[in-house]
Amino acid sequence: MPQITRKYPGKKAAEIYEKVDEVMERIAQKMSLDYEKDLDAKTGKVSKMGVSGAYAVKDEQVTIDLKFPMLVPGSMRQKVQEDIERKLDGLFGQS
Repeated sequence: MPQITRKYPGKKAAEIYEKVDEVMERIAQKMSLDYEKDLDAKTGKVSKMGVSGAYAVKDEQVTIDLKFPMLVPGSMRQKVQEDIERKLDGLFGQS
């Protein structure tokens, strides 16, 4: 199960959560995923047919855990992971 962590020094958890929520909302709509979020806990998850991703924002970082069924090809898993990493890297305008 891939795990992605990004730190954003100097950013508050609420700032990070707001940006991550926007990204996850777009991904969920684009891929027709179910999206649940908890503003107070600063967490969220997307899922559909065995594919799921959950994230948590704490302090100056976000951690995302991805789960794929065994039937999903490795190339597709890598594409999804790289897409999320790219979006996280550009979260606050840095690339």
